[in-house]
Amino acid sequence: VANARARDDARSSSAAAPSVLSSQAGVPRKPRSSLDVALPGVSLSFQGLAFSVGLPGGKTQQILEPCSGEFRSGELVAVMGPSGSGKTTLLDMLAMKKSSAHDGEVLVNGHPRDPTTFRRIAASVGQEDHMPAHWRVREAIEFNARLKQQPGAHSGKQAARDLTDALMDEFGLAEVQHTYIGGPEVRGISGGQRRRVILARGVAARAPILFCDEPTSGLSATDAELCIAALRRVTRRLNVLAVVVIHQPRMEVVDLFDTLLLLTSSPGRMTYLGPMAQVGSYFGSLGFDISAHANLADAFMDLVTPGSSMDASSALVEAFKVLQAPEIEARTSA
Repeated sequence: VANARARDDARSSSAAAPSVLSSQAGVPRKPRSSLDVALPGVSLSFQGLAFSVGLPGGKTQQILEPCSGEFRSGELVAVMGPSGSGKTTLLDMLAMKKSSAHDGEVLVNGHPRDPTTFRRIAASVGQEDHMPAHWRVREAIEFNARLKQQPGAHSGKQAARDLTDALMDEFGLAEVQHTYIGGPEVRGISGGQRRRVILARGVAARAPILFCDEPTSGLSATDAELCIAALRRVTRRLNVLAVVVIHQPRMEVVDLFDTLLLLTSSPGRMTYLGPMAQVGSYFGSLGFDISAHANLADAFMDLVTPGSSMDASSALVEAFKVLQAPEIEARTSA
């Protein structure tokens, strides 16, 4: 993976170099890649998102207490928490996938979310994607690239092919582009490669906001890192806001995320929202030294898991309400 990152840095440096001038004066230069054309920046803020379910006898059970926050374009956001913390519930409300009634408001660039417009600027990626077993990898990605293509100057079959080539390169799929997706009765690509195809198909929509629900679930540690590393590169180049629900990744994957939204459970409550690089120092300032742990994710997950030997969830919720919530509320309500 380290070698792959070095190649990525070299590729980025070469992409920034001037292209060879056309022999004909006045002919505009073409972009080196479809991924070099950044999308318009979109910020996403939410106020008081909460969800509860009805129980027999007219009672209700709170699944997620009111949550507020703000994400900006180009960020790779991790939503983490123990089982029952409402991670997927929060993601579904943000992605406008929650059909049940819920509380709160979502704003796009500071304006109330318009359902019709939002469906055009947001894409969702689940853990599975139903694809024909006899589709080849290139076909699967190019189908989405052409299906979601926006009208404009940079359109047409060639543009979709160019985008497909760029995505296959970034997600490490070029060598299997002519291999079947596969299925129960058709031999195809590996599970890790399939998950990267699913992510590439999501990015192919060229939506400024991308929601991913546990894209690394069931993958090996190496495959999980390859998936998130590729997602980070692509979202940065396209200026996409990517919000990812992820379950206890290893340290190398944690380091790839810009922002962390950390929940505790029973019911779901926020314990931290801020830069991933600062979560260790934040918890340290509260008296919980997790910097010495080999895996930072394991350490802070132990702190927010009710019933664990290191359970500090109640204290962290109260600290969040005092130290972070007022500033977040002021920002999202401005």
